[in-house]
Amino acid sequence: MNRAVSLLSVGLVAGVLAVPMALADTDPLAAVKTDIAKLQSDATVRHDLLIADAQKLQADARAAVGGARKAAFATIHADRAKLRADRGQTSATVKADRAQLKTDIAAVRQAKAGHGQLKALLQPLRAQLAQQRAEVKAAAQSAAADVKALRTSFGH
Repeated sequence: MNRAVSLLSVGLVAGVLAVPMALADTDPLAAVKTDIAKLQSDATVRHDLLIADAQKLQADARAAVGGARKAAFATIHADRAKLRADRGQTSATVKADRAQLKTDIAAVRQAKAGHGQLKALLQPLRAQLAQQRAEVKAAAQSAAADVKALRTSFGH
């Protein structure tokens, strides 16, 4: 008897949980919201990783001033390679997220469902992504300036 009741309750809980997921699969606006959350998450990971890489490059360039030239350039080369690799890897993920979002936005527009809500959902996303890009660009430029100063210190 207890086993039958627990199987029935598990089945009931699974059925209750399946209804919102089934509705989300048919609601194009829910898919857009999911895509936005994934894009924000992946873009934040990219931002944090690239900022950390740029700061490491900058710190290594500053620390290498006055040191051995070969060792300094080996360190800088490794830091740049890591920055490029991380940028390529994370940018591919973000690009895929954007493509999926674009597809789901087209589905919302085609279904003519929730079209008025798209602007309210996309504006904060655009602002966040623009701010993150600007911060990464500033960090990369700052690191590049310190690498240039390092080169200058070696008379190169």
